[in-house]
Amino acid sequence: MTAKETYEVLDNLPEEDQQFVLALSVIMNRINRLDPADRDDLFALMNEWQKTSDREERVKIKTAMLEIMTQGQVASNPLALAGDHPVHPMASNWSRHVGAKIRKLREEMGLTQTQLAEKAGLPQPHISRIETATYTATRKTLEKIAAALGVPVGQLDPCEDLD
Repeated sequence: MTAKETYEVLDNLPEEDQQFVLALSVIMNRINRLDPADRDDLFALMNEWQKTSDREERVKIKTAMLEIMTQGQVASNPLALAGDHPVHPMASNWSRHVGAKIRKLREEMGLTQTQLAEKAGLPQPHISRIETATYTATRKTLEKIAAALGVPVGQLDPCEDLD
């Protein structure tokens, strides 16, 4: 089917169906762009969702699925700076700092990544990728991990006020 034919079919659908098809195509595109390990985690969570009827468990599963779908890989681009003004080390190394801090606190508490993941309601591979700075943690993820570790977010995030 050509793009033109696809648009014609889409145009002939009721408005509500058009919105559904477009939303589904965006989701499918996002899933296809996931790292294979994340995709496997997402599908495993989908299977867990179908097996449970417990509302609290479903909320945890949904949250973990959203974390996977909305995460972004850590990337940096060199900036052209005028003069001798280096990028602040905390800014360029934020993900590594946060990941190392999470690992340090987790190990001090005698927790495995799996145990921390369970306490935080996140998949274990997600914890691993944050600790190794493969992915950057969202604010919501940091809040979950901090709560699971029993520390304020500021103890993980150097940009957060400790007050």
